[in-house]
Amino acid sequence: MKDSECMKLSIEQARYKLNKLEQQFDLLHPVVLHQSMVLDELINEYNRYCFRRAMEALRSKSHTSESSWAEQPRQLSYS
Repeated sequence: MKDSECMKLSIEQARYKLNKLEQQFDLLHPVVLHQSMVLDELINEYNRYCFRRAMEALRSKSHTSESSWAEQPRQLSYS
């Protein structure tokens, strides 16, 4: 299973647990607040992961474009 899929699964499990706790306790109960913070951190971690992946893809694409540009033959035109 991919990292992103594992993260999504963890988020869904944490969300399910939060919903169950909310049904048992008041929204301001410490156990509910703690689970909410756990869920928030998992979502933040997933967002950071996606951002890093996107930045790596952009860097890779940019690097590939630069190297292919450098390898292309040049024709000078004097007008």
